[in-house]
Amino acid sequence: MVECNLSLSCVDVDECNLSLSCVDVDECNLSLSCVDVDECNLSLSCVDVDECNLSLSCVDVDECNLSLSCCNLSLSCVDMDECNLSLSCVDMDECVQAPKPCNFICKNTEGSYLCSCPRGYILQEDGKSCRDLDECQSKQHNCQFLCVNTIGGFTCKCPPGFTQHHTACIDNNECGSDPALCGSNGVCQNSPGSFNCECTRGFSMDPNGQSCEDMDECDGNHRCQHGCQNLVGGYRCSCPQGYLQHYQWNQCVDENECQNTQICGGASCHNTLGSFRCLCPTGFNYGDQGGCSDINECSSSSNPCNYGCSNTDGGYLCGCPPGYYRAGQGHCVSGVGFGSGVSLGAAEGGDNDLSPEACYECKINGYPKKGRKRRDTNSTLEQPLDNTVSLESVDIEDTLLFNLNMSGLSSRDHILEFTPALSTLNNHVFYSIDYGNELGYFKISQREGLSYLHLSKRKSLPPGAYFLQISSVAVYRKKELAALEDSNDKDYLTGQLGDTLTMRVQIVLH
Repeated sequence: MVECNLSLSCVDVDECNLSLSCVDVDECNLSLSCVDVDECNLSLSCVDVDECNLSLSCVDVDECNLSLSCCNLSLSCVDMDECNLSLSCVDMDECVQAPKPCNFICKNTEGSYLCSCPRGYILQEDGKSCRDLDECQSKQHNCQFLCVNTIGGFTCKCPPGFTQHHTACIDNNECGSDPALCGSNGVCQNSPGSFNCECTRGFSMDPNGQSCEDMDECDGNHRCQHGCQNLVGGYRCSCPQGYLQHYQWNQCVDENECQNTQICGGASCHNTLGSFRCLCPTGFNYGDQGGCSDINECSSSSNPCNYGCSNTDGGYLCGCPPGYYRAGQGHCVSGVGFGSGVSLGAAEGGDNDLSPEACYECKINGYPKKGRKRRDTNSTLEQPLDNTVSLESVDIEDTLLFNLNMSGLSSRDHILEFTPALSTLNNHVFYSIDYGNELGYFKISQREGLSYLHLSKRKSLPPGAYFLQISSVAVYRKKELAALEDSNDKDYLTGQLGDTLTMRVQIVLH
C-alpha cells in the first residue's frame, strides 16, 4: 500500500492528560538476561512537550552501537540514518515475487499487476490460471471446412474429395484423374468434393452409384402393343406375325413376304396387311406343297355343265347335245340352218383350229373336237366322253351364213336353236334379236328351256339376204342377281354367268 500520497497535518497530543494505567512489564521474565526497572514507581513529573512547535535538530542514533545487555541475539545490524531519509513511495513489482502471482504471464502495473495467457488459452475466473480456448466452438478460426480443437490451438481438416493446402481445401477432380471412372456407358461430371456419373440413354445408375447398367425398358411402361424385347441400351417392340419393327419409327409395319420370290413357288404372290396370299390363275388351286394345280371342275359335286363336262388345264369344256355346236362361253346352238349350206368358219378345221370362244374359262387353245378324254374324281386316268355329247363348236367371230329354200320353210321350223351349256345359265338368260329385224320377219320364242329363231306368221317374207345379230340377255340385273346370291348359298352362281353371247347371222332365202 502506498502511504506516500497522504496529506498529513501535525496535531499535538497532550500525553499528560491521558488517563493511562501503568503496568509494569517484567522484562526479566523474558528469556533475556535483564534487570527489571520498575518504571511505575519512578517519581516522574509529566510535562507536555509540544512536539509540533519544537525546533529540533535531528541527531542520528546509531542503534547498532548501543550496548544492550538484554539483546543476546546474533543479528547483523545496519544503521539507518533516520534524519537524512527522503521518503517517497516506490511501486512494488509483484511479478518478481515468489511465489509468482500468475500461472503463465504476469504483467506488472503501477501499484498492481495483470495475469494473461498465451495464444490458445483464456484466463479463468480466478484471474490467475489459464484454460484452453476452443477456437472451433467460438468460431475464432479461419478453416474453410472442418476445425479440430487442440490444446492451445486448432487444426483444419478437409472433407473427402478435397486436398488440404494450409487452411484451404482444394477440390479433387476425380473425373480428370480417372477418365473411365463411370464406365463406357456413363459420363463423369465433377462436383465440389465429389463427382456424378450421368448415364447415356438406355442406361441407369447401379445401386452403388459407380457405373451405368442397362435399363430394362420392358419392365414398366412402354409403348409396345405386341410385346417388348429389351436390348443393351434400348428396347425393341415385338410385332405380330406378318409385321416387322421399323428401325426408325419404333412401330410395326407390314412385312412384304412377296419379296421372297420362292415363297409361293410357281404361283403369284399377293401381299396383304400382315400376311400374303399365293394366287393361281383361274381354274387352278394353290397346293399345300406350293405351286398351282389344276382344278377338276368336272369332278365337283355341282357339275358346271348341263350335258357333259371335259376338264382342261385351268378350265373345262361343256359339251352339247348331239347335233348342237358349242358357241361362245357356255351356249349350244343348232337348227335347220346347220345343213350342207351352212358355213361354220373354222369349225371344220383341224384339231387345233377350235376358237377360244368354244372353251369356258379355258386357258389353252385347241382341243380335239371329238373323243377328248376326261378325268374322273378318283383317278388321274382320263375317260372318253360319252358319244351322246358333242364338243364341236362354231366360230362366232365370223358371220354364220345360212342358205335356205323358202319352199320348204315354215314358221314352225327352228332356223336356229339356243340352249345353255352351263348349268348356271339355266333360267338366267334369254336370247333376243339386237338388230336386222326392223320389219319383224323373224322372231325368237322359248319353250321348255329352249330358245329358237323362226319366221313370223304375220309377215310375208320375200326372198333375199337378211342380216341378224342375236345376243344372250341376262334375266336379272346386277342388283337382282346380288339379292339372289344373298338369299342363297354364298357360292350361288359364283358369278360364272359367262360373257354375253353375240353372234351375227346371214340368212339367204331363195
